[in-house]
Amino acid sequence: MKRCNITLTAWQKKYQRIIASREIDDSTRLEKRRYAKALVKIIGGRKQLKKVRPLHIARAIRALWNSGRQIAARRMLVVARDLFGEAVINGYLPQNPARHVKPLSCRVRRARLSFTAWQKIQAALECEKQPWRRQLALLALVSGQRRSDLVRMRFADVWNGHLHIEQAKTGARIALPLKLRLNAINMSLAEVIARCRAYAPFGDTLLRKSTGGALSASSLTLAFTRARAGLFFSWEKDRDAPSLQETRSLSERLYSAQGIDTRTLLGHRRQATTDLYHDDRGLARAEGQWRTLEI
Repeated sequence: MKRCNITLTAWQKKYQRIIASREIDDSTRLEKRRYAKALVKIIGGRKQLKKVRPLHIARAIRALWNSGRQIAARRMLVVARDLFGEAVINGYLPQNPARHVKPLSCRVRRARLSFTAWQKIQAALECEKQPWRRQLALLALVSGQRRSDLVRMRFADVWNGHLHIEQAKTGARIALPLKLRLNAINMSLAEVIARCRAYAPFGDTLLRKSTGGALSASSLTLAFTRARAGLFFSWEKDRDAPSLQETRSLSERLYSAQGIDTRTLLGHRRQATTDLYHDDRGLARAEGQWRTLEI
């Protein structure tokens, strides 16, 4: 055990160098840095690392939770366990104080996206002047991919009858057949890509400006949100309206009904993760849908 009076601020700087050397996504690295810095600020950067107790960490998590940022509080705890876990590995602490802090229960607030709602949003997007917006919801639904992957899809990724995707978040590499067809809208991946190719003569990416310029992930979110905001839905008062990410869950549910291997489609390592996307969070019950037993 190293005997020193290193402060939380000093250890945080060492921790940043540690995660800088990890082979992780840039967004994940940035998130860890941000939450570690926020945690140290709440606890107090001058406090000695060896004097940090589970109570200090729990209070910091609770403070963030009480401010209304419940998801952020849960993520901060994950980073706290990593931050102090590295201190144990490097001989600064005998044990990880964050390991004893229990995560606070967080009920999911964001509502699932129904197919009816998606149809109305797509109809609103079809009226947009920017042609890429007309393809956004279609490409998201038929491909089932995250927005970070939607903006990176390139025509050069289409070969051997498949659209090849290396997911930005996980690094998973999947090849979607162009003949993949979503029966709910009677459209194939090949047809959606053809629509993307037709609306602008320049540019390498499927979703791009009319000039061929690249788009940011935030641009996709904004376009979807604006289309959704112009419509009336009776969302539950205690839930947030579904985001573009919820198209991924809707895609999984629609393809699952067709018998498609949605675990591979979404690029998940575990079926349990895919099952989370399959959960409609009471959407069918809220809409009064009946499940028919096939015999």
